[in-house]
Amino acid sequence: MLSNFDVENLAKRMDVPLAFVGFKDDLPKTIKPNKYYMINLEDEYGTDGERNGGSHWTGFIVRKNGNGRIQPVYFDSYGSAPPKIVSKLIEKNFHRKVDYTTKDIQSLVNDMCGWYQLAWAHFCFGQFGTHDLYQDTDNFLSFFEDLKESNDFKKNEFILKHFFRAKDPELQKEIPYFPDDTRVDNGNTPNFDKYTKDLKGMKIPVQADYKYNDA
Repeated sequence: MLSNFDVENLAKRMDVPLAFVGFKDDLPKTIKPNKYYMINLEDEYGTDGERNGGSHWTGFIVRKNGNGRIQPVYFDSYGSAPPKIVSKLIEKNFHRKVDYTTKDIQSLVNDMCGWYQLAWAHFCFGQFGTHDLYQDTDNFLSFFEDLKESNDFKKNEFILKHFFRAKDPELQKEIPYFPDDTRVDNGNTPNFDKYTKDLKGMKIPVQADYKYNDA
């Protein structure tokens, strides 16, 4: 799992306006619009008084457009609702209930939650963003399979990796495309045969135009 230091470093390289990364009970009382907040679902200290090591990264953005429209969105790669502390904090700051995603795009067999968070924030704040946070979130999620309906977690991991390629093409490493021996699919992926046949030509609207400062 990514550490908070990893998150801070990657956020800078990906031009993500990170305002906070830490345990949910350490969230600031004042939430700023048009910033990204990554939270760990554990409290900093357990009931035994020992400091927790962290569990699962989630995050939220509150978009405020020029016309004053407020769009709060909480994103969990497992598709779960926000903890009460987040919901109450956003309502207190913006007088709006927070919307949240319900699509499950992360496999339980990996710990890539932090990577999914940064990819979502990068997409929403990057050149492919529409300044409509709801639309941007829908567009981002459309790249991935819903693991409530499909076991094709390999596709999701394949696509996720494209958000973290170096800007310089000479430094980019090949990302193996499937099918491969580790592919898992339960037969629910629409147009599965055509999809795997044409996979090498899939167009993912990131990769070539990253704003990384270095590789």
